[in-house]
Amino acid sequence: MNTKQSSLNHTRIATMTLLLISFFSTVSLFARVAPHNVIGSVAAFVAGVLVTPIIASPIEWLVHRYVYHRSFCLLRRIYAVHLAHHHLYFPTWRYVTGGPARRIPILGHGVNDPQISKWRNAATYFAHLVFYMVLGAVFIWIPARLASQSVFFLAGTISGTIVISNLFIIVHDAIHRPGSHRIMETQAWFCFLDKHHYIHHVDTEANVNFLLPLADWLFGTLRKHLTDEELAKHGTMEAAKSHVIGIGEPANETSMYGQRIMSVVAETA
Repeated sequence: MNTKQSSLNHTRIATMTLLLISFFSTVSLFARVAPHNVIGSVAAFVAGVLVTPIIASPIEWLVHRYVYHRSFCLLRRIYAVHLAHHHLYFPTWRYVTGGPARRIPILGHGVNDPQISKWRNAATYFAHLVFYMVLGAVFIWIPARLASQSVFFLAGTISGTIVISNLFIIVHDAIHRPGSHRIMETQAWFCFLDKHHYIHHVDTEANVNFLLPLADWLFGTLRKHLTDEELAKHGTMEAAKSHVIGIGEPANETSMYGQRIMSVVAETA
């Protein structure tokens, strides 16, 4: 990417971020001046629920792009886990697998041994959930409370964050493990997100959002189709989803590829 294009992208991100902050401030003001009765309280709560996914979209975009896909010294373990997710466990040729979720441990140094124990998987699930909730608390709940001075608006943002945080994990599980959430997998919105995420596995700089691609659209990273060259190399999503391979073990040779991932992390830290 040339300097001019990079500058344009940064300007676009800054502009759209300011617009989203203005939108959040406007909704917060509405919650602040809402009547102090049942109707006003319900309106403030609903406003909090509805504003949460919109504000969460650019937050998720920034975290996914600059924490999950970039290596920082204090956060390189997150980068290592996500790098392993893309290249060690779910490369495009083995996009889906069978069996229950086997999560990569957050703590430790290795990425080659996904959790088998239900309790360890539950602990890793909880760790992801806490991480998302902390982001919500810092970037949504506290500003919501300060800007609106409304307990009901704050309650709405907390409720919205809980739902979104769980959906991040559950929908992601369903995408990579077909049949694990059959009712959800029949929904039109799930089919859209499934294709959206597959493109991200082909091009990690595109479709950075996972649940609500609002920030992808705003920041210019939204892609709806793969090129002919990409299709020739990676195949279609339908083909990738039609071959369920393994039960969550690493797709590539663990000792060689796992060491390569960790060496990349060390080099870029």
